[in-house]
Amino acid sequence: MPSQVVTRIRADQWRILRDVRLRALEEAPYAFSTTLAEGEKRTNRDWQDMARDHATLSDRAYFMAYVGDNPCGMAGCYRRASDAVVLTAMWVAPEFRGQNIGEQIVGAVIEWAREGGATLLEAWVSEDNPARFFYQKIGFEETRLTEPLRSDSKIQIILIRRNIAP
Repeated sequence: MPSQVVTRIRADQWRILRDVRLRALEEAPYAFSTTLAEGEKRTNRDWQDMARDHATLSDRAYFMAYVGDNPCGMAGCYRRASDAVVLTAMWVAPEFRGQNIGEQIVGAVIEWAREGGATLLEAWVSEDNPARFFYQKIGFEETRLTEPLRSDSKIQIILIRRNIAP
C-alpha cells in the first residue's frame, strides 16, 4: 500500500492546490463557501498568490494529503484570534475516504495551530454534510451558532469547536 503523508503546501504547488480545490468544489459544493464557477474564474496568478500566502505567512496555512504521489485531500486554516484557528476547505477525495486521511489532515492543522499558541480549533459544517459525523468522531462539538452558507443561502452551516490545548 502506498504511503500516506500530509504536508504544508509549498508556493510552487499552486497547480496541485488549484486542481484539488476545483475537484473538491465540483464533488462537494455544499461544503464550500466558494462555488466551482468562482474557482474556475481564478487566474493562474490568483492560484499562485494563494499557494504562496498559505505556504509562507504565519496566520494561515494549507495542507495537502497524498497517497503515494497522488494528492487526495486538503484543508486550509487561518488564525482567527491568538488562541483560535479556523479549519476551512477540508476535503478528502471519495475514493480515499475511510482510510484515516481526514484524521491526518486535521492532525497537521492542530499541530500548526498549537505551534502558534492556539488552544481552540473551529470549523463550519453544513447540517446535511456527512462530514459532520466525522468531525463529531474526532472530538468537535457543535455550538448553537448557525448561518447561511455564502455560496448557497438555502444551506445552513453550524459552528463546531474542538479544544486542542496540549
